[in-house]
Amino acid sequence: MDYDVVIAGGGPGGSSAACYLARHGAKVLVLDKEKFPREKVCGDGIAPRAVRTLYSMGLRDRLEGNFNKFHGFVFSGGGRYYVKSKIPPTTNFPDHGYIIRRLDLDKILLDFARENGAEVWEGHEVTAPLVKDGRVFGVKALHEGKEMEITAGAVIGADGVHSVLASSMGLLVNNPVHLGLTLRQYFEGVNDIGDYLEIYPDKSISPACGWVFPVTETVANVGVGAMLYHVRKKNISLKRSMEKFIREAKHVAPKLEGATPISTCRGGLIRVGLGASKFECPGLLLVGEAASVTNPISGEGITYALETGEMAAAHLLDNVSSSGEFRHNPAANPFRDKLMERYNSYFSKGTMCIKRYYKPLFMDILLTAVNLRKDYRDYMIRALMYLRH
Repeated sequence: MDYDVVIAGGGPGGSSAACYLARHGAKVLVLDKEKFPREKVCGDGIAPRAVRTLYSMGLRDRLEGNFNKFHGFVFSGGGRYYVKSKIPPTTNFPDHGYIIRRLDLDKILLDFARENGAEVWEGHEVTAPLVKDGRVFGVKALHEGKEMEITAGAVIGADGVHSVLASSMGLLVNNPVHLGLTLRQYFEGVNDIGDYLEIYPDKSISPACGWVFPVTETVANVGVGAMLYHVRKKNISLKRSMEKFIREAKHVAPKLEGATPISTCRGGLIRVGLGASKFECPGLLLVGEAASVTNPISGEGITYALETGEMAAAHLLDNVSSSGEFRHNPAANPFRDKLMERYNSYFSKGTMCIKRYYKPLFMDILLTAVNLRKDYRDYMIRALMYLRH
């Protein structure tokens, strides 16, 4: 074998797995088709749960003082109530998050994996798995027009929502209940933004939801997202929803009046709630977006990419053969069980809530209720950010 583990994708999931494996002595290769830093469509919010992971990895010094922190949330559905609340204190999580552009975060993580002993090949596109007798034993990759084959004891697919490896092995499930669409754009000269994430299930764009996240004191990441089944049922154009959000949302339009776009408006697909992937096959484990571990309530995926990267690495290290060879045999020890144990209860409830209750009337009732009591607001934020474990 050329490597113990080959990882397709250098985002948070791939870098987390690579760092963990390399620290434990594995010979690891990370391949990514892009050269970093590179853009990635995202809201850029790093939730407290993700911050805990980043700090435990040893990245606190690279984050502190270099990126904008947030300390709470704003919610408004365009009705009477405008709910503003701090992140509730907990014993297990920090009282803050960050806004870090994926351009910056992913480079920090990939460089850190390299520093910890992982080999990294940027500009190498994984084009297919190597398969023998139904087991993945490596990948094919393309670099500057030259195709190569790289063998490994096990492969981790961290290659995103359109994962080439997962698609090739029939592991992607294109169920609209577990698929969403997002658009985001950066604006300069935004008024009245501070250290809160602003989330708007606004009537003007329902059933889409919008956000304004403060990258700096004057620059914001502005976007909208909606579940695919809502888009199809209501014949929604997310581009028009974005335009309405900027012009008509009660608390957003004044902030963006006079603001200047400083990026193109870019969109992407998300796989949420564990329901859009099958997670594994012999020799291959999926993490991050490829594994459909995006939060179905918040649409946040960085937390779960970091966690599942570490989980996959730990799973492989626990299953090294007596001869020292890395293997993954789902029939003997499924990775799926670990994902389901950690996330399924929360994700299934979140998926149900979004499908049944994400409606303007219910959002008005919810925001009216949580505005009355701090403990209700704290519970809503903990539920949104999955602040447990």
